[in-house]
Formats: sequence, C-alpha cells, structure tokens
Amino acid sequence: MTRFAKEQLSQPATRSMVRHRHGPVGRRLLDVARVLRERDLTAGSLVDHMGEQGLGLLLLVLTLPTIIPVPGPFGMVFGALLSLVALQIMFGASRLWLPERLRSRAVPRQFLRAVIRRALPLVSVPERALHEDRLSWLTGRRARMSFAAPLLVMAVTIVLPIPFGNVLPAIALLVAAIGFIAHDGLAVLISMVIVALALLWTLALFFFGAELFRVAADAATTLLASWPFGF
Repeated sequence: MTRFAKEQLSQPATRSMVRHRHGPVGRRLLDVARVLRERDLTAGSLVDHMGEQGLGLLLLVLTLPTIIPVPGPFGMVFGALLSLVALQIMFGASRLWLPERLRSRAVPRQFLRAVIRRALPLVSVPERALHEDRLSWLTGRRARMSFAAPLLVMAVTIVLPIPFGNVLPAIALLVAAIGFIAHDGLAVLISMVIVALALLWTLALFFFGAELFRVAADAATTLLASWPFGF
C-alpha cells in the first residue's frame, strides 16, 4: 500500500480522535494548523479561511504571549495589536479586516505553529466546561460590539508597563476569545467578571504598587534575617 493510500485511510480515524480529544477551540486551532501547511499562504488567505471565527482566534493567539507577568515589548506590541482587534469588534466587524498591503504578506508560520502548540494544552482545561451555543445571543455581532469596550480597556492595560499587571487582563481576553469561538455566552460573561477584577487589581498596582512591593521586600528581609542557616 502506498503512503498516500495509508494517509487517506487514516484520515477519518484521525478526525474522530481529534473530535474526541479536543473541544471546539482546540479543533479550530488544529484547523488553522492544517492550513499553515499550504504553500504561498498569505495573511489574507488565512483570514478568509478563518471567516467569522477569525476575530476570536486572533484574540486568543495574540493574548497568549502577553500572559507572561513581566512588562516590556511583549506587552506593548501584542497589547497594541489586541487593541486594533477590539476596535474592529467595537465597530461591528464580523470578520477580521486587513489592509491590502498586509493581506499580501506571508504568514509567520513558525510563530503561529509555536503559539498553537502552547495554546492546545492551555485551552484543553477550560474547554471541558464549554458548551457550544450556550447563551449564544451573547456572542452575536451586537453583543460583541457591547463587550468590545471592556476588552479594549484590557488590551490597553496590557500595553501599560505595570509589573504583574498583564496576568488578569490577559486571562479576561483569553476567556472572552474562547467564549466567542465556541459561541458560549456564559464564558463571555465570566470574562466580564474577570475584567472587573483586573481593573481593581490594576488600580491597586497603580496607586499602591510601590507600597505593596516595599511591604513584600520588608517581609522577605525579615524572613531571611530570621533564617537559622543565615545568608
């Protein structure tokens, strides 16, 4: 039997395994990974393939690099890109819009493959609680436009150079992206709760961050001074 024939015979079984091993978000990420195998793939072709799922998928892909709790270029660059996506959602875009100059650009395959590899185990846990089309009216176009403003605030917060300020906003964006992709309105509502917590956390860091770090440093110094083995 030829290699091609073996691959063709194994495709249904593979698809069945993927369907059982991965939820709605994982399946869509794997679908993007398959498209990345195409030669001469441009950003426009990839966006057209993702269709209406593109906005949610891009939110997910762009948020993952920002979840590292350190300020710097990652937060600024990806936060700015997330802001542009949130603005498109706010103005009612049903799919991602790119200028023609960007549509003709080659897709960064290695970066996207690396993100998808890291995203699959990360989304596998919350996917167990997802239900496709649950409260789906909260994931429609009008609802997304209403939720876009808080998401934009989270994206801008990620841009700000606040130590440990990225984590909660990034989690809020991840949960919202997962909800949009799976059309799970409850997940989107949970993301709005995380948005509120993220705002409180960011304000606390902004106004009391220096004091919090001073208290933590004093506590660490006291602990080390009392350590029996000494330092």
